[in-house]
Amino acid sequence: MNHRKGSPTLLFALTLLTLGSLGGCKSAPPPIDQDLSPTLFFQKAQEASDAGKYALATRYYEAFLVKYPDERDRGLWARYEIALLKHKMGDDAAALSLFDELLALYASGPSDLPQGPKILAEKLKAKLESKRKVP
Repeated sequence: MNHRKGSPTLLFALTLLTLGSLGGCKSAPPPIDQDLSPTLFFQKAQEASDAGKYALATRYYEAFLVKYPDERDRGLWARYEIALLKHKMGDDAAALSLFDELLALYASGPSDLPQGPKILAEKLKAKLESKRKVP
């Protein structure tokens, strides 16, 4: 048999996209174009989010992270947006976990990281935590 080896990043992306499509939908989600520029990934994600298609927006941000792992600043914004989208989909536990992961990158990262994702993550995390404490 002839087995071709794929890049680990490509295999991860395909696995991620396959798992994302197993969400129990009656129709398959639209495919994510893997040839998009970083700007277009964010544009498509924002368009999906604006249309209330939070799962699709999440898939765009996740695909961006796989395709452009070296895009440090945009990667932080993508991670923030994924956590925010989890909150919008009603999964506050996942959102809090993702905010913790994002904030850990700031705790261990260089001092020149963009502060926007950190500030927004801290604010929303605090709001979600205070909401959990109210009986």
